[in-house]
Amino acid sequence: MKNKFTAVIERTNTGFSGYIKEEDGIVTVGESITEIKENFIDALSLNFTENLEIEYLIDLDQFFEFYNVLNKSAFADYIGMNRSLFRQYTKGLATLSDDRLLQISKGLHKLANEFSDIALVKC
Repeated sequence: MKNKFTAVIERTNTGFSGYIKEEDGIVTVGESITEIKENFIDALSLNFTENLEIEYLIDLDQFFEFYNVLNKSAFADYIGMNRSLFRQYTKGLATLSDDRLLQISKGLHKLANEFSDIALVKC
């Protein structure tokens, strides 16, 4: 049986903070999303020793601000979305529908899956 949790991550003036929706009192802070994720695993491992499954929730603007290595225009092309509209979504200037958010999420997961089985070699 898996122990499923939802971690909400929010940007702060000094980094990031987060909490677990299903468990009162499990909160953490960190300078990066990576640190927050590690902190959640450590905190949850104290009470739940195996089969942890954590879904991390972060808003679109914060995601692309933190992972600024991802070019927004190129990513919009990758998922078949208008570049200008995509940039407006990431800045909160245009209303983001559930369908569009799902399209963006699926695009991110597709890209991650494509990267996961690639090994680089020297030229």
